[in-house]
Amino acid sequence: MLQEISIQAAQNSGGLIGYNYEFTNRWVVGLEAAGGYLWLRDSEGSGIFHTPAVGNFDITTSFKTHYLVTIGPRIGYAFCRWLPYVTGGLAIGDLELSQQIHGHTYFFDEGGSQTETNVGWMVGGGLEYAITAHWSARMQYQYIDLDDIDFDHRSGPLGNFIGNSEASLREHNVSGAIIYKF
Repeated sequence: MLQEISIQAAQNSGGLIGYNYEFTNRWVVGLEAAGGYLWLRDSEGSGIFHTPAVGNFDITTSFKTHYLVTIGPRIGYAFCRWLPYVTGGLAIGDLELSQQIHGHTYFFDEGGSQTETNVGWMVGGGLEYAITAHWSARMQYQYIDLDDIDFDHRSGPLGNFIGNSEASLREHNVSGAIIYKF
């Protein structure tokens, strides 16, 4: 049985630190680390299923992530006050998956959960604008893949419902930032 969870809304709060070097030919290379707390949550009920061995049952699945950290180089080309750039690198975040199976015919509650810190990757790009010599604003897009989380479980009145629960986090992240440069 395959059940798919999709995150429907997200908010992010965090910060970044980095270093850029501009060559005389206007090319810019840098390294940046960004981190934030995420409010990514989703839960879903399956509705009622019926099998001869287990009877009537339903499944409730919950998926959460709390933080995301990205670390990577970036390269861009400065002109006037603009800096378009591309980036890619490491992504680190936590994934939490839980699933409950509730039996209606034989009255059982089984399930499990797993929490992992996953290391994945990100790739993206953005556009930065220098407001003053010290202040800039930017918009950035990143595609982030934190891979999968899963667990095996045995449920049912006689342990006769065997399954594997799996979820993955792959997200399209658009963010904005106001940056102070030292």
